[in-house]
Amino acid sequence: MFLKHIFQLQCWMVCVCCLLDLSIGAAYSQTIDTIQYTPADSVTDVDTTASESVLPTGNDDSVLNRCWTPTQLQSTAKERVIHLQKPADHSPPQGNSDVDLDNTQNRAFSTAIAARSIRSVIPAHGEKIIALTFDLCEQADEIAGYDGAIVDLLRAEKVNATFYAGGKWMRSHPERTLQLMADPLFEVGNHAWTHGNLRVLRGVELTAQILWPQIQYQQLKEQLNSRSCAASIPDSIPDQPTTFRFPYGTCDAVALQEVAAAGLYPVQWDIVTGDPSKKQTAQHIIDTVLKQIHPGAIIIAHGNGRGWHTHEALKTLIPALKKQGYQFVTVTTLLQSGKHVTTANCYETKPNDNLRYDKLFGRGTE
Repeated sequence: MFLKHIFQLQCWMVCVCCLLDLSIGAAYSQTIDTIQYTPADSVTDVDTTASESVLPTGNDDSVLNRCWTPTQLQSTAKERVIHLQKPADHSPPQGNSDVDLDNTQNRAFSTAIAARSIRSVIPAHGEKIIALTFDLCEQADEIAGYDGAIVDLLRAEKVNATFYAGGKWMRSHPERTLQLMADPLFEVGNHAWTHGNLRVLRGVELTAQILWPQIQYQQLKEQLNSRSCAASIPDSIPDQPTTFRFPYGTCDAVALQEVAAAGLYPVQWDIVTGDPSKKQTAQHIIDTVLKQIHPGAIIIAHGNGRGWHTHEALKTLIPALKKQGYQFVTVTTLLQSGKHVTTANCYETKPNDNLRYDKLFGRGTE
């Protein structure tokens, strides 16, 4: 058991969160090799159309400005630190221990969402719009960080972004989650409860990973709505997340069906920053994104203390992409803008490149 925990600790250091560009040999040496990008036009499966161009409004009259001062929003360096948590916490959202996950009445079933992984979008009107996404993963045996320098930069540059938050991360960081929810620049997506491997988990364990974050989000939103600072402002915050990102980038037909049935769009990415690697550099992130960028791209990075040189890279990337005429939108806005480029399974940059994770990380929750 001791050796098992030592091995897991090594894995955390190279990124248990999505584990982009990881290989078996690299897991032991704590290095990550970059895998070449597969262009979006090599994916031929396309569905879901939109008839109009959709761009963000950039409304500054928000709950965010009423409920928090600039000082309260400002990040601190210590928030980025990741702490181990013993014993591991597998508990459900507060007050929901009796939720029957086998009962279909507790699930928002949808038949309108295809059970396919969305990797990018083809904007209907050719708009140069892209989605920056940041994973906020947290396993059962840790308290992950909050890389507020990234958030501060996005706000300063007025850049829209989507944060894929784990349900347990939301519970561990309630005030920061509320701020992300309340900011009109951002949206919060579902990144499972404790970063479980949904290609391995089955039954109620699979369902809990999908539904518990929805419950946690809803509880936090209710808390925000109860505050006097939010009472006089029209509620523009979504009741629940509408998109889902698979931990480790792993899924199968069963998991895709469960996510779609819950009313969530399964969203992956088609540009990988590789920021979980300690060997990654800001310049390499910049070069990778600028080389691979295209209208409708979805870029994955990390904002939970596991993104190396992400903030530094963004300071160059954001103005460079703006100079090229790109506009940043949330994933939801991107999905509304045109056709979804989809696949029948999940992978990092090419099909089957993450199959080894099932053996390496198993259930994935700790």
